[in-house]
Amino acid sequence: MREINKNRTRPATPLWLAYVLLVLTALFWSGTTIVGRAATGEIPPFSLTFWRWLMAFVVFIPFGFRPFWAQRAIYAQYWLRVVGFAFFGIVGFTISFFFGLQHTTAINGSLLQAAGPVIIVLTSLIVLKLGLSAGEIIGTILAIIGSILIVLHGDVMEIGSLEFGLGDIFVVLSMLCWAIYTVSLKWKPQGLDPLGFIFVLAGLSVPMILPFYLWELSRGQTFAPSAVNIGLILYTSIFASVIAYLFWNKSVEIVGPNAAGFSHYLIPVFGTIMSVIILNETIETYHMIAMVLIFTGLYLATRNRTH
Repeated sequence: MREINKNRTRPATPLWLAYVLLVLTALFWSGTTIVGRAATGEIPPFSLTFWRWLMAFVVFIPFGFRPFWAQRAIYAQYWLRVVGFAFFGIVGFTISFFFGLQHTTAINGSLLQAAGPVIIVLTSLIVLKLGLSAGEIIGTILAIIGSILIVLHGDVMEIGSLEFGLGDIFVVLSMLCWAIYTVSLKWKPQGLDPLGFIFVLAGLSVPMILPFYLWELSRGQTFAPSAVNIGLILYTSIFASVIAYLFWNKSVEIVGPNAAGFSHYLIPVFGTIMSVIILNETIETYHMIAMVLIFTGLYLATRNRTH
């Protein structure tokens, strides 16, 4: 990231804080995996997505409307760019991901998610012409191996029995959408208030997701408005959407897309820990080996990262 940041003013946010925000983002997104398991059979995926972002938009009105209105001239000038952020970062990513998961196995979906940071790196190589250091290359390989160990439950022989189809293509497409969004944040209009920006993205995403939600309703798929279901939606709305996106956008601005992308490898680590704590699952030896590999990879990939 030194190449693209050398002409920028040094960010006010310290580098260490950006990494803390990335860790918290991975923690919140790994919680979405737990929510997804809890919502299985209770909340259809497109319904969860629609209400997640509608509630995020509503909850954020008191915080985001005023800064949006104060900068409405900037949004009007760059409206097409902002619509693109909403489409790739929320709609394209979420819809493709949930559709893909409906047509593939859990193992395939998790394995392909592990490719997300690699796709971000490749996208930045193509679009931003960024190079990779030896530490980033080795760190990426170690983190991928660690993620695969978790996904395959330590049985590496299982990878030979995997079959890929239409659902897997859509999971990869969702990762590509996220990579495009992350890399494109470099062209986010300067000076936009972060609260107003997420407020606008959430507002734009709702009407784009609505057709998928209506299609699901037409098939008779709905959910009961129970306290548990509403609580699951609120978690995804506030923590996995508003707060996580705020943290992610700010961190990408400081450390760049490549370094930020490596934090995705923490998602299976936190997911494993929360599965043990919340779902009473058992931590195995391969979990510990995988965590060591992932954290070693993260250290090697980011140890020389500067502004």
